[in-house]
Amino acid sequence: MRLFCALCLVLGAARSAQANGRYPKADQLLVAPEDPEFLIVRSTFGFLVSHDAGRNWDWICERAVGYSGVQDPTIGVMEHGTIVASLSEGIARSTDRGCNWAFSQADLNSSPVIDLTVHRNAPSHALALVWDAQQLGYSSRIIASDDNGRTFLPYGQPIDPSVLVTTLDTASSNPHRVYASGTRSVNGVRSALLFASDDDGEHWSEYPLPFEPRLEQGVYIAAVDPQDEDTLYVRTSSATLSRLLVSHDGGQHFSVVYSGSLLSFALSPDGKRLYFGGEDGLHRGLASDLSFEQSASLRVLCLAATADTVYACSDEHSGFTVGASHDGGSRFEPLLHLMTVRGPLSCNDGACENDWPLVRAQLGIPLPDEPNAGAVADGGDGGSANTAPEGDGGVIDRSGSPADAGASEQPPRLTPRGASCNFVPAGSTSTPPFEALLAIAGAWLSRRRRTRAQSHLLAR
Repeated sequence: MRLFCALCLVLGAARSAQANGRYPKADQLLVAPEDPEFLIVRSTFGFLVSHDAGRNWDWICERAVGYSGVQDPTIGVMEHGTIVASLSEGIARSTDRGCNWAFSQADLNSSPVIDLTVHRNAPSHALALVWDAQQLGYSSRIIASDDNGRTFLPYGQPIDPSVLVTTLDTASSNPHRVYASGTRSVNGVRSALLFASDDDGEHWSEYPLPFEPRLEQGVYIAAVDPQDEDTLYVRTSSATLSRLLVSHDGGQHFSVVYSGSLLSFALSPDGKRLYFGGEDGLHRGLASDLSFEQSASLRVLCLAATADTVYACSDEHSGFTVGASHDGGSRFEPLLHLMTVRGPLSCNDGACENDWPLVRAQLGIPLPDEPNAGAVADGGDGGSANTAPEGDGGVIDRSGSPADAGASEQPPRLTPRGASCNFVPAGSTSTPPFEALLAIAGAWLSRRRRTRAQSHLLAR
């Protein structure tokens, strides 16, 4: 089944975005640092934005952003609400909160952008990770912007070309500290590594990471403590069991602090509280003692945390697609049901109108003259979903253990559930499994060599 789904991923790249074979879901959420009312969500059918803290949601199609096929771009919010996204086609950028998009100026040579990160204390600065095709495999390089994403230039020195770098992140407390994670294969055996630099990537220190090559597929930086540049969290990915690692000495030593389903991670803005989750619910704990408890049993596909709110992406079996908790992750208020998306963002000048009818049908949104139109949202405000499966006044309490917790992904309709095969392997997140990345990269390289045209690698 996993092989079939991986083949679907590769073949889906040639299809249009609205027919990419994946059930609609949300799996990354960001809150604009300068405006907590502005939320942006990455989904399998484009982006969703809210300008009123989640009461109403509008859709931005892949075509408007500048990509197509099966891609899961990493998104970032820079200064003044500028949005950037890593694509196989380049770095897409919108300076007006999703209305208009253009590509950042960068010397990419048709190479895909795999990851990006925005400096938290200097949001006009960002780093991006690029994969360049080689005769055998890929090499990784980092580019940087200091003008709010308008241009990206080479950054530091390249990391060992034998390492396939998968993620990078910066330290809020030290603008010159940067981390990168990746894997190296020697005689067919892979090892996991962390790279750290204190001088903007001019020199890199290499540290081994706990890794089971027969079980785990990749390693990804989850977060860097905003108050302590030497404390960082790394997660491993696996088809069965993932692990959460922590280091308090800049990556020289790591401890395994959790093993389980791990699809998402978030730190509170002060770095004192941890939230993570996956198929087996949401967990929380204090960074000071690294002891955790399950706070909710919902399926967690993404997490974000502000000083007073925890946001989670889930599915309609849990009662919402995006929800917000004001008690540390015990109870969630639904913010988004896919059936309440209002339609294309009006300022996109009609770029998404042609794609909307099919997306509307996929999301189960009735036409205005259909009997059930407007039945999901109370008053049609898109923020109070009063027909959730276990509605209790608009707040979902998932602290128990319902029978359907962790069920496989289903179409996002509030109707009887049926079995399905998602074209993305179950448990996939914003970072695909390592072998999927390699399979996708290989397919992209073959197509690039055949067509000598712009690449369409399925990005992270």
